[in-house]
Amino acid sequence: MIIVKLIGGLGNQMFQYALGRHLAYKYQTELKLDIHYLLDRRPREHMIFRDYDLPIFNIHENIATKEEIAAFTGRYMSRRKKLIFRLKKLVNEPKIKNEITPHFDSKILDAGPSSYLVGFWQSEKYFIDIEGLIRSDFTFKSNLNPKCKELAQQIESVNAVCLNIRRADYVTNPLSSKFLGFIGIDYIHRAVEIISEKVERPVFFVFSDDISWCKENIHLSYPSTIVSHEYAGDKFGYYLQLMILCKHFIIPNSTFAWWAAWLNSNPNKIVIAPKNWVRESSRYNKDIVPESWIQI
Repeated sequence: MIIVKLIGGLGNQMFQYALGRHLAYKYQTELKLDIHYLLDRRPREHMIFRDYDLPIFNIHENIATKEEIAAFTGRYMSRRKKLIFRLKKLVNEPKIKNEITPHFDSKILDAGPSSYLVGFWQSEKYFIDIEGLIRSDFTFKSNLNPKCKELAQQIESVNAVCLNIRRADYVTNPLSSKFLGFIGIDYIHRAVEIISEKVERPVFFVFSDDISWCKENIHLSYPSTIVSHEYAGDKFGYYLQLMILCKHFIIPNSTFAWWAAWLNSNPNKIVIAPKNWVRESSRYNKDIVPESWIQI
């Protein structure tokens, strides 16, 4: 059995699921999802609580029980059982596989058929060998509603460029601001300029968690539409579907936008991503951006 601990928002949960799915497929064993951290609402300083968001997809969904989690971690055990568990850990190889580097770690792909995974695992290298399965799993359960279908037709009829702008907690939350932070208006202008040089008659569709800021600050010299949150859908599932339909992408340091660009099937897509994905050098991940994408 492979159990993966889910933490963070939708994009992070997708990375975690994808690695778990790869290992479960490789070892022909079950994949279970530990969602207990997401359900924990105990107050923590600067904590941004997230929900379990993967049910919008046609994934292989098996939720790990407390007993199954305990067998790997020792959590939810009585004192006596925890003591026995710790003694066994001194003899047996630990089955908990923690992410020890933000970069791709090939050793994790040999974790074995009985592992509990803890980390973010932000690289396509963790699942590219089963790309077809991942793309199939991350298809959507719900079809777009009529309003979204109308916008989808507009997107598909032009050289649509998804311009995603992430602000919200990147601006307001001290930890998010420190480690990630808003990528900045200069990056957006440079990326738009590059796209306009490479794409004939681009039409920009602006998706963001801060619509008000976009209306006040995003003024392009090209046709553009700011996509409001009336198109969001449950867990922003419609938003993600609409983003994926675009032909090209300008993304911020956001895993949500990363997946929109990655799941898009246009073989000639241009994806522009920030070179400085994080502000904290110790968390720099050289493997998060695929080699075919443009980093600026």
